[in-house]
Amino acid sequence: RNTHKQGKYMPGQRIPILPPEALLEAQPDYVLVLAWNFFDEIVAQQAEYRARGGKFIVPVPTPRVV
Repeated sequence: RNTHKQGKYMPGQRIPILPPEALLEAQPDYVLVLAWNFFDEIVAQQAEYRARGGKFIVPVPTPRVV
């Protein structure tokens, strides 16, 4: 949610950091959450995405699909 990070990339990975609204626009079937320590917060903020049928994959500490 940090607007200063949006439009930039994860260090060393070249994965873009997008605003939360981009998830609703793209509406992918699954989203891989690499920031597993913020998983509960991310899922709570993206309730509309889940309501539309989207699912989250969290690989750490135990792989699961929510």
